[in-house]
Amino acid sequence: AGGAAVTGVVSKVVSNLALKRMVYAAGNMSKSNHPLMRLVRAKFEHACMVSEKVENVPVFVDKYLYEYKTFGLKLHTWRRLQTICVMLCLAFGAIGAFFEYFVHGMSDAVIRVAAYGGILGVLLYLFHLTTDENYRLTAARNYMVDYLENVCLHKYEKIHKKEEAIVHQEPIKEVPKTVPDTEIETPEVPEPQVVPDKAPVIRAYVPEEKTKEAIREMAKEN
Repeated sequence: AGGAAVTGVVSKVVSNLALKRMVYAAGNMSKSNHPLMRLVRAKFEHACMVSEKVENVPVFVDKYLYEYKTFGLKLHTWRRLQTICVMLCLAFGAIGAFFEYFVHGMSDAVIRVAAYGGILGVLLYLFHLTTDENYRLTAARNYMVDYLENVCLHKYEKIHKKEEAIVHQEPIKEVPKTVPDTEIETPEVPEPQVVPDKAPVIRAYVPEEKTKEAIREMAKEN
């Protein structure tokens, strides 16, 4: 019963610290270096890049909350240990009292053993009630869902819209149009032009004195 009580206290402390850190990290999820927050952010970003949208964000978060481990065990396992240890304290007290009665008969030891188990079980149960782990787990989940739906999801939707707008705004390359064959026009041949004969006229050169003498002789003869 004592061993079960110690195990119950350890499980309570571990789960309480883990949930406390988780709530604080979920409240600052965009800047948190918590292993769970980094994992969820990376997986969510990958899912948005692949399918452009995550349909059920709460289920997505619940999956990683269930698989989250601390000190080698899943968080829900540590929480279950608390209830199991309370039941073990009560069971060990009852079993111890039965064997004491079976071996030595009814005595104060029987009552003492049963009382030890019952008291340890009750104290452990009350210790577990000192913090509301369900509330902390729900708060962490709500913070994570709120960040993913209202920040991450809208951010990636805007990115996809911008990419689509850029694709539609790209100039469309025009296919060069083929110019239809036109009739080939024959060049106009200029009309032949008459080239004037510019050959120089050759005239005989007769000296003036001989001409005068010839004219005189002809006149005499007449």
